[in-house]
Amino acid sequence: MASLILSPAEQDYIIRGVESGFRADGRGSLDRREVSLRTGMISQANGSARCRIGNLGVGTDVLVGVKAEVNSWTPGEPEDLGSIVCNVECSPSAAQEFEGRGAEEINVELTQLLDRILNGPQSGLDLKKLCIIPKQAYWVLHIDALVLDVKGSIVDTLVWAIRAALMSTSLPRVVVETISDEMGNMQAEFDVVDDPEDLTPLEGAKNLPISVTFSQIGKRYVVDASEQEEAVTQAKLTVAVSPAMEICAIQKGGMFRGFPPSLLAEILETAQRIAREELTRFDVHYAQAKLHLSSQADEPSTGSTFLVQF
Repeated sequence: MASLILSPAEQDYIIRGVESGFRADGRGSLDRREVSLRTGMISQANGSARCRIGNLGVGTDVLVGVKAEVNSWTPGEPEDLGSIVCNVECSPSAAQEFEGRGAEEINVELTQLLDRILNGPQSGLDLKKLCIIPKQAYWVLHIDALVLDVKGSIVDTLVWAIRAALMSTSLPRVVVETISDEMGNMQAEFDVVDDPEDLTPLEGAKNLPISVTFSQIGKRYVVDASEQEEAVTQAKLTVAVSPAMEICAIQKGGMFRGFPPSLLAEILETAQRIAREELTRFDVHYAQAKLHLSSQADEPSTGSTFLVQF
């Protein structure tokens, strides 16, 4: 996904360094860059978060908003399940390849990957909890992600931001009543309580998986490739791992070739080990983000997401 063009000397420097266990920015092969995470970035959303992996100006920056709405059941849909609808949009200003039709292809690829991770039992979310009345009404969670800047590791940044946004999501309380119609038949009706203080946290959000993206450079692989490293990447693989250390999804990146079978088993085992560390790191960042949000509660609102310090 990198549009950066490197000279042969620069490419050789990066490849030889990775093969020798060194990276240009000083990280180890399996180290992630610094992460910045904030929640409550969009006041009109049911949940929102912004995540940046890497330093300001040289990192990947993603903003996510979650909007919940009630949908009427139609025949052919699951009778007692809610649903999640993902949409990823890459800002044309984020990278050159996001201009024109290139953005459409990348948006579809990222949307499909997130849909595979989040829709189904592997996501950890109990979609039955999103059902209001079976065969009548259910909640739909619209997850809209905007990629503001790209400097490597776009999928992992998206997953971090979406996980934080869903963990901060609260739904209005729904009152369900059973009443009798004119014919004496009993039927269920519901009412959504319009009270911003009467909200219910989204159940199961803590069970959402985390993703780890591996990039093959030369004969070895690295985690969280930078923009320069992605320019010489030969193969890319994203592995989503749940808090129970179960592999939820695997995706080969874009037009890259696949990993050789000799490395695949090692990568899956490494992904589980890294995911355990990443989940602990995420919890620390999320707790700091919630603390920061509560400390900002008494400050006057600017009404603009991008005026918030990040």
